[in-house]
Amino acid sequence: MSQNLQDRRIGLLGFGIENRALAHFLQSRKIPFSVCDARQPDAPLANVREWRIGAEYLDGLTDFDLLFRTPGLSSLDPCLKAARESGIEISSQTRLFLHLCPAPILGITGTKGKGTTTSILHALLATDAARVFSGGNIGRPPIAFLDELRSDDRVVLELSSFQLQDLDLSPHIALVLSITEDHLDYHTDRAEYIAAKRPICSHQKATDILIVNQDCPTARCFAAHSPAEIWHYSVRSPVAQGAWIDDNKLWARRPSEEATVICPTTDIPLRGKHTEGNAAAAVAAAIAFGAPTTNFADAIRSFKGLPHRIEYVTEYKGITYYNDSLATTVDAAVAAINSFDEPLLLIAGGASKGADFSALGTCIAASSVRAVLLIGDEAVRIEAAIRQVGAQTAVRHCHDLREAITIARSTAQAGDAILLSPACASFDQFSSYAERGDLFKQLVAH
Repeated sequence: MSQNLQDRRIGLLGFGIENRALAHFLQSRKIPFSVCDARQPDAPLANVREWRIGAEYLDGLTDFDLLFRTPGLSSLDPCLKAARESGIEISSQTRLFLHLCPAPILGITGTKGKGTTTSILHALLATDAARVFSGGNIGRPPIAFLDELRSDDRVVLELSSFQLQDLDLSPHIALVLSITEDHLDYHTDRAEYIAAKRPICSHQKATDILIVNQDCPTARCFAAHSPAEIWHYSVRSPVAQGAWIDDNKLWARRPSEEATVICPTTDIPLRGKHTEGNAAAAVAAAIAFGAPTTNFADAIRSFKGLPHRIEYVTEYKGITYYNDSLATTVDAAVAAINSFDEPLLLIAGGASKGADFSALGTCIAASSVRAVLLIGDEAVRIEAAIRQVGAQTAVRHCHDLREAITIARSTAQAGDAILLSPACASFDQFSSYAERGDLFKQLVAH
């Protein structure tokens, strides 16, 4: 940071998971700070300089000279823009960690697949002698494990656009997955969403590595914003350095080395072509980090997948149930639907993120989905997208998830799958996608 934190007038804007971890970090160093939040925290910390609670919590920010923004607060907020223009430094827990971390960092971003790729990568790196720490948008806020780190450790950070947009430093290795659209309720438009992700590589050095999805034109464009060495991954064609899928095998190649087969794609224990891409991305990142490939195949075969991501729940009377509550975007839901060959009863809908559902309607029309059970605020718009493409798929509007499951159960036949893949956020009826997915699992288990 630009000067010693002890000398700064620090304000934490928002008191969610990230800034709570930052608060504990600051208190452990006896660094004073204030907290500004719209809501009274459940468990306020002692020895905070000042609490500013209520609807006007962003007023009077000129009292500070360093502000740590929670990821849920847009950096485009007018109060933040005014503070920035008056010379106040806007930072974040992620930015502070990047400045203080003694170990090399690999950052991962993309619209979907970040969590799965991060988890596979952690499993691959864990086969080596070096210690691995994962955090960011998955797991712990990295500032919480900063004091545990040594210079020979490896750090993997899953980074959303919210966490990237304040950065003035990029990870040593950056991995850019597919970029489509998301959070258009938060970002001005798709261009601003993409721009918010670019700091993952725009501050890299020539000695760093940027790995991009060769199959995604938007991800490939990130290479123009970084001086780093460019690697690729692909599910369509071989790459010069990185990893790819070809001939039903997962391949890898380091610079100036021969290609090597990691494993057959049938060893990847996850549904869908998109998960083959996640595995290829993770392998490319692992070899960029210098990990030996010797035990990669075993690590991939034993990978269990993430909760709420095309998660097998149970089978009852020949009907299988899958929880894909983490599919909060159209692209994620389309990928999930396309990973099934058996007849599907799809439960979709939820809170708005400003998405265009036309691709979902097209997918449903061309897929094995034979009934759609819609819930939440976006139900009407999703049905309109289905009808717009002329699909004759049966559509039912349901009061809530419980009713959708009841109707799906009564409609399903042996050999069918019931899939919760909402294509929407959860905040109209749930506190999070995890709460939504947990309720689905609880209801179908009875």
